[in-house]
Amino acid sequence: MNTQRIQKLITFSPKLYELLEKKAQKIGVSFPEYIRGLAVNDIKKSIEYIPFITQEEEEGIRKSLQDIDKGRFVVLEKDKDIDEHFKNLQ
Repeated sequence: MNTQRIQKLITFSPKLYELLEKKAQKIGVSFPEYIRGLAVNDIKKSIEYIPFITQEEEEGIRKSLQDIDKGRFVVLEKDKDIDEHFKNLQ
């Protein structure tokens, strides 16, 4: 499978960006990962589905979504929360 990536600049209104960013944070994924997930889900609904992500990436997303569904995630809202979380993992 071709693993070459293409990067595009997408412009959002401030309000739409804010809403999308909050949604991504709420489910515990990065903003780009959330947008890619929306695009992949939309394409999967079409009859002519062509995989746009690798099976490994899709499996990782599937596992992440299962973890979210089961409440196995941590919300870290501030830099100090992030620092403390990773310090406790050591």
